[in-house]
Amino acid sequence: MNKSKTVNKNIAIIVAVAISIIMAVTSVVCTVLGADRNTDNNTYLTDAKGVVTDFVNNESYNNFTFMDGLFAKANIVSACVDEHTNADVIAEITKNLRLNSFVVTDPDGKIISATDADKIGTNILDDENTNQFKKVLKGIAYKSTNEPKAVEGENGIYNVMACVTRSAGGVVVIDIDTNTYASVTGKDIAKSCKGDTIIAKDGKIISSNFDIAEATQLENLGITEDMLNDDAFTITVNDVNYSLSAENVDDYTVISGAVMEESGFDYIFGVVIPTAVCAVMILLSVIIFTVSGKKKEI
Repeated sequence: MNKSKTVNKNIAIIVAVAISIIMAVTSVVCTVLGADRNTDNNTYLTDAKGVVTDFVNNESYNNFTFMDGLFAKANIVSACVDEHTNADVIAEITKNLRLNSFVVTDPDGKIISATDADKIGTNILDDENTNQFKKVLKGIAYKSTNEPKAVEGENGIYNVMACVTRSAGGVVVIDIDTNTYASVTGKDIAKSCKGDTIIAKDGKIISSNFDIAEATQLENLGITEDMLNDDAFTITVNDVNYSLSAENVDDYTVISGAVMEESGFDYIFGVVIPTAVCAVMILLSVIIFTVSGKKKEI
């Protein structure tokens, strides 16, 4: 009898110690995981500043790459098309270069070849869309583009025209829709940020991973200059509250943070997980004592 009591006592002590250790570990893990869910705004802001800094450092290169790609397509047309090029070849070149259209002129600006045959014989100086390339035609500039315009209803797509001179005299003007202009405008840089991020320039939002309309002003979200100068501030977007912080990187205002927790207490890590672990340990204890008792009876 004494031996049985001693065995049960030892088992009870071992189980109690095991439960204490497991519950302590569970508490520490839940605390750490709960803290990770509430990462300080500075962590997100630091990440966003790094992304914007990289963008600023590569701004000139991104602009050169974009422009160079346009002029390369125009130069291909210049090398391959003249007044003798037939319609099938013109259509094939247009398709392969993914152009909307192009025109080729003589030294006076008269169109000698085009994707639209009706334009042949007309002059680019008489068209308001191509008249802007008069300087290239006159030899004042070697190449030029117009200001890219966002294509309505097409997210991230811009329409742009590019003009280059021809070795035989005259110019080539291409018209193209492209998604590569986002690398110049910085429209997509917020997508690379870990936190909920807004990037603005002169008060106009140029990039964001929030669900907001394009070209929104910071003031439209209720963000004031005083808020930007605070260590942290809150805004509400689509009925969701965000805690944010802001700093400047060159000419850009970088704002980043995260969704605000409903309270300082995390119910999942504070109640649900510890309760579940405790229940499992109680069940295991019952099983251990039951098995131990049956063995003693045998």
